[in-house]
Amino acid sequence: MPKLLTSATLLAFLFMPTSGPARAATGAVEGTLRVWHPMALNFQGPAASEADDRPNPFLDYRLQVRLTSPDGRDFDVPGFFDGDGQGAGHGTCWRVRFTPDRAGAWRYRASFRSGPRIAVDLAEAGASTAFDGETGTFNVGERDPAAPGFLRWGRLSYTGGHYLKFQDGPYWLKGGTDEPENLLAYKGFDDTRPSHDYAIHEEDWRPGDPDWGPGKGKAIIGALNYLASRHVNSIYFLTMNIGGDGKDVWPWIGTPERTGSPTNDNLHFDISKLGQWDLVFAHAQRKGVALHVVFNEAEAANKRELDDGELGVERKLYYREMIARFGYHPALQWNLCEEYNIGGLNLEADRVREFARYIRAVDPFDHPLTVHSAGDPVKALAFTFGDPDFDLTSVQINQRRIDLVAEALRAATEQAGRPLPIMMDEFTVDKGTNASHDPRDDAELQRKQKLWPTYLSGGSIEFILEGLLKLDSFKTPAREALWNYVWYAREFLEELPFWEMKPADPLSRGQPSTSESAKARPPPWDPRFSPNPAGSMPSTFPRPTRPATSTSQALRIPTRGVGTTQGSGSSKAKPRRSRGAVGSRSGRRRATRTRIGSFCSRPPTDPPRPPPPCTQESRGRRNHRKRWGSLRNGSTIWRRLSVVEAA
Repeated sequence: MPKLLTSATLLAFLFMPTSGPARAATGAVEGTLRVWHPMALNFQGPAASEADDRPNPFLDYRLQVRLTSPDGRDFDVPGFFDGDGQGAGHGTCWRVRFTPDRAGAWRYRASFRSGPRIAVDLAEAGASTAFDGETGTFNVGERDPAAPGFLRWGRLSYTGGHYLKFQDGPYWLKGGTDEPENLLAYKGFDDTRPSHDYAIHEEDWRPGDPDWGPGKGKAIIGALNYLASRHVNSIYFLTMNIGGDGKDVWPWIGTPERTGSPTNDNLHFDISKLGQWDLVFAHAQRKGVALHVVFNEAEAANKRELDDGELGVERKLYYREMIARFGYHPALQWNLCEEYNIGGLNLEADRVREFARYIRAVDPFDHPLTVHSAGDPVKALAFTFGDPDFDLTSVQINQRRIDLVAEALRAATEQAGRPLPIMMDEFTVDKGTNASHDPRDDAELQRKQKLWPTYLSGGSIEFILEGLLKLDSFKTPAREALWNYVWYAREFLEELPFWEMKPADPLSRGQPSTSESAKARPPPWDPRFSPNPAGSMPSTFPRPTRPATSTSQALRIPTRGVGTTQGSGSSKAKPRRSRGAVGSRSGRRRATRTRIGSFCSRPPTDPPRPPPPCTQESRGRRNHRKRWGSLRNGSTIWRRLSVVEAA
């Protein structure tokens, strides 16, 4: 029986009806034709099946489409065989997915060639066949600033600094989840070993959300809905773990030898399963959850599963298919391998560089690329510093002080002439045990030992959770507390120009502790963090160099900070209270609603707002304290953060 994405869900949710005029030869333009919205070019080509060998539709045909933007830039986008275009593994549909970044008239020209193993040949070789040389045009509308999730901001890219940035949106501060790494071992996917059912999250699915089956997609889609509701903005997962820890995720047809084997068929891809994966990925993008896509993991058998660990036909085809099918998503990063340097096989720097160069040659979107390391990250990742093929770090440090590691990596990448975003992706809290890698869902320790020290040392973060591969719920009480803390910290920093700031630990004040961090910029910006043994979290701010210009400016940092502020008072010019002003009850309610809105409600940092000075000493100090106390007591955010300080 053919495998189908029932209810036409793949087409219904990934590609909405065309919204602009289009002209094509055999290519059908499909999708919402607006900037940063996904679209597809579908060609009718030779009939094939996902299990065919002579020719193999994945390996012995090569679809490449050159798309030319209105301003003359070219994108050479790889295509793929997609069965009947609706999930069945046989048919005549050959597809290219793309996300346009400019409004106006686009042109395309298709290259479709055939020949033995031509898909992994980067040159235009082989024989012309079917629709080779076909051309067409389509018109793309302007960007929709109210589009869901990342479709309003576009591609997340490396721009030369310590933070990634959306092409038409803000700088990005990651606060994500690192578990479960076998996220895709979900019972609702076709031909998948069912390690997860995410049953508790089925209640988080909403009418209108994607589904297939019927009902098979509800739980994993609901899990993404829940994470988005808690402002978790990234999720880490493997696309292949044969021979690894879980041995339950692979993109190919059939059931392989899960422990790894050179006889496994790694050249024929499961069209319906990959369509279901993409439905989940597309929903994540619309909910503001970035994709951290990891190609391999630490274990030697996993690293050897493709071409015995080398860059051969299997690995090249694997990379190409993942890029062709999923690379159109705007907020995505590629990670070559988890723990590339341990697990019984060290891939070594030269081999990792070779993998990176191939991906760079295939990926037309230049998504951020990294490799995950174990051990001393400065030494393990040194070969990536200054290399234009690598755009960020991915670090495992166990119980070591995360702020020191983050700052060392920042300094090392700056010294190499290419500052990289510092991504702290795997670590554990210190509970006084001997185990160096023993994940625990301890939100208080995560907040004190990892979260704030990372953010105020110039890094980004995702959390490895207790349960690891067995994790089936993101909403236990401990995890919900963690997501709240991550959001409080992220929301606080997103009010600041964090991308312009740098670690400045000598500025820290407060009681000595095992972790003191601060970020500095010319005054009045100076957030500081120093947890003390009693558990309180004093944050200090210097007095500003100029008076606040309004009540809202004067109160912005105190209402969003954690702990106490140094200095009080008001500016000399007493603000006039008017209907709906910040000092009024209605103004406070409106400000509170704005500040606790969803992650995607507005770009939090782009364009940057004027610096919000703290309050300063003045003759009206006593009156100001009364006014500030009244506003503070009526602030929902302050009440939530007061709970944090009392912890």
